Amino acid sequence: MQNNTDENFNEDFERLMKQFLSEEYKDVKLDDMQTEDEEDSFLEDEDVDEDVDEYEAEDNTPTEKADDICTDNPLPGDVIEQNQNVRVKVEILRPIDNPQEELQKLVGCGNIKKRMDELVALTAYNRMLHEQFPELKQHRVSLHSVFLGNPGTGKTTVCKIFGALLHEAGALSKGHVVICDRGTFIGTLWGDEERAMKQVVEMAQGGVLMIDEAYLLNGKNENDPGKIIVQLLMNLLADESQRDIAVVLCGYKEPMNELLETNPGLLSRFPNRFEFADFSVDELLEITSRRIEEYSYRFTVKAWQKYTDMIALAFSARDTETWGNARFIANQLERIYIQHATRCVKQPPKNHNDLLLITPEDIVPIEMPRRKNRIGFGV
Repeated sequence: MQNNTDENFNEDFERLMKQFLSEEYKDVKLDDMQTEDEEDSFLEDEDVDEDVDEYEAEDNTPTEKADDICTDNPLPGDVIEQNQNVRVKVEILRPIDNPQEELQKLVGCGNIKKRMDELVALTAYNRMLHEQFPELKQHRVSLHSVFLGNPGTGKTTVCKIFGALLHEAGALSKGHVVICDRGTFIGTLWGDEERAMKQVVEMAQGGVLMIDEAYLLNGKNENDPGKIIVQLLMNLLADESQRDIAVVLCGYKEPMNELLETNPGLLSRFPNRFEFADFSVDELLEITSRRIEEYSYRFTVKAWQKYTDMIALAFSARDTETWGNARFIANQLERIYIQHATRCVKQPPKNHNDLLLITPEDIVPIEMPRRKNRIGFGV
């Protein structure tokens, strides 16, 4: 009976693959591949959205709480006008539900979790104290923070959690995250920087303004427009009316320290320092396991051994200037998925369970990135 089932599966699989390659697959349902004996055993169709820039898959679908926020305090548009001829799109991340749960689920990041909990606890305590004793002087809690670390260490993911945590604590009215970089502010005409800053700050009201690769604002040239952005940022931080916003500067540790040291006032206004360490080999393998589970893939014993040996070798030979951490894992898994799919098309599996089985043939050689200039033009 099993042999007949597998033969039927092979025929159906080949037929569907031909339809897929001829762009007719969109009209075919997975149910067409099931036999009567396999009706309840075939794959479930899952919709998983993966963020390749960070190590955790993120669900950007608004939750019930996020829906409430968007209804009462609609999120802003995502385009700013530097001038009449130049428009720049800005990424806006909606607040998430259960941010504390998401924080604790992160792989590694023990120190980050502890520091984040402390800051949020102080913020919540300050609010509670004010409600019970409004006449007492409140603690001055600065939400502005610096996230230091290499690519793929989770800075954007944690920033999204950070905004939602501060919203739950009552420190921010919305909790969304507005992601910017040097290109968001630097325009082509005089005054573009100030116009861009005003619009971005308005977008981020009630949430987090995240400036990625903020060290790029530290231009070596005295006339570099990045210096204007730094001064405008200082003006924002000095404005006591701008309390419903948290500014987070992100980037590599050394150049970020250089940026902060160029202006003592800037350093003092970012008291919250979060350092994101590179993931260990064990943590990278844990990230791998979580990612493949999202798609219900499984490694054979030999495939997993081959994969772990390659990751350990790549980690030992890594260049700290270019190592991508979880982003490296995401890219490597993408290549494995492609190799696996290609093999299944060329050599249809004997049964449907093998469609989810990663074999040693699917583990492709790792391509190590070369060192590159991370500072860029004008600095």
